[in-house]
Amino acid sequence: APVPGQTPAPTVSPTPSPTIPPVAPVTLAPTPAPTPNPTSPQTPEPTPNPTPDPTPLPTPSPTPDPTPGPTLDPTPLPICIDPGAQAYQCGEAISFSFNYDNALNNDWIGIYPCDNDVFLHPIIWKWTCGSPSCMGNAGRGELVFDSLPSYNSFGPHTWPIAPYITEIGSVNRCLKAVILRDDGPSVPPYVEVCESTEFSIQENNSTGCQVRDSPLN
Repeated sequence: APVPGQTPAPTVSPTPSPTIPPVAPVTLAPTPAPTPNPTSPQTPEPTPNPTPDPTPLPTPSPTPDPTPGPTLDPTPLPICIDPGAQAYQCGEAISFSFNYDNALNNDWIGIYPCDNDVFLHPIIWKWTCGSPSCMGNAGRGELVFDSLPSYNSFGPHTWPIAPYITEIGSVNRCLKAVILRDDGPSVPPYVEVCESTEFSIQENNSTGCQVRDSPLN
């Protein structure tokens, strides 16, 4: 009980404990889901190499056509008569040598333009034996034309032989000699035995030796 006259000591309020603020609950970070192992992409089956097309055989070069053999000209008749020269002056004697088999006594030699291949009337002609009265066969010998034989007077023959103007207007100087024979009653044309190489005639100022309008005038 209180003692009179004594001031009581103040009642000390108890010191409150400090107010501890509420502890906020610890928000735990979400536990991450475990990282799954990466899903390996499905390994595709290996793509097979494309099956190559079969290697084509190389295209062969075209087979060339076989080279044809050269076209053979018809076999020419043998040269069995030769002129004595390759060129003559108009009016100059023209000589020939001849040699052939199976001669007949009525064979004869005529002079024609080079382009004749059908033998009608020659410019001039002679029997191979040199005479119309021959009895033997003359398959070898020589003949000279230097004038018009008497038996040429029965046809369109001429001497001297001169160049002439052709149907196309050119001047022909080319001649050849042909060994011929009769063949049946309806000649001419006459049958050719063989012919000479070509020779030429040159015009000059002698009588009858200028260029003519035809081979026989």
